[in-house]
Amino acid sequence: MTWERDKKKRLAEYLWTEINKAILKSPDVQFSIKKLQKLQLLDYVSEFNLVLEVDKLIESILKQNEDREASTQDLNKLKEEFLEAKANSDPEELQLQTDPEESETLNLSPSVTPDPLQWVDGKALSENEIRFEEFFNQQFDEKHWMKKAKIRFDS
Repeated sequence: MTWERDKKKRLAEYLWTEINKAILKSPDVQFSIKKLQKLQLLDYVSEFNLVLEVDKLIESILKQNEDREASTQDLNKLKEEFLEAKANSDPEELQLQTDPEESETLNLSPSVTPDPLQWVDGKALSENEIRFEEFFNQQFDEKHWMKKAKIRFDS
């Protein structure tokens, strides 16, 4: 009984370690840490704890895998239908000419497109939008904005 508990605990610790490694190796996170270091805000940020809802993380990963499998199945079905139609038609009627490169790409499984660097409201930002956001964040004056919005924090 104790051995099973230790095994589960070790597996959970391993998962936690792998998640932390992935987060820290992320280019976005590394960029943000460097930016905070230049602004001398690392001490302020270090006071916060990262809360991760593992159940939601697992659900999203499993859903992504299901979506990929479904899209692969759909592509395979379309490919089979195309090949059947090609086999059933007369060669004279079928005027499609395929290059050897194109036939090779049909056999490849669908590749996963890399995620863009930043997302806003579920939409990927273009390169220009990312540049604008970075510029805007650097030029934003929080004190001026708070005065203009008539927000005041009393200490």
